[in-house]
Amino acid sequence: MEKINSLDQLDVRRYGVVVAKGYRRGLLLPNLEGVDTVSDQVAIAKRKAGIGEAESVELERFEVVRHE
Repeated sequence: MEKINSLDQLDVRRYGVVVAKGYRRGLLLPNLEGVDTVSDQVAIAKRKAGIGEAESVELERFEVVRHE
């Protein structure tokens, strides 16, 4: 996990995202079908965590190695 300060540091194809606000945390993997923008990725992670879309959050990113 790597803390980031801006959505500009995310790429939906390369990085997964973790959003956090207090004890609430949401995670979304990278490169998912139907998730085409960073704002979509963060919004879905916020919903999973029960965080309102307008609430500010701490952001972390991570890379995934997929084995086929």
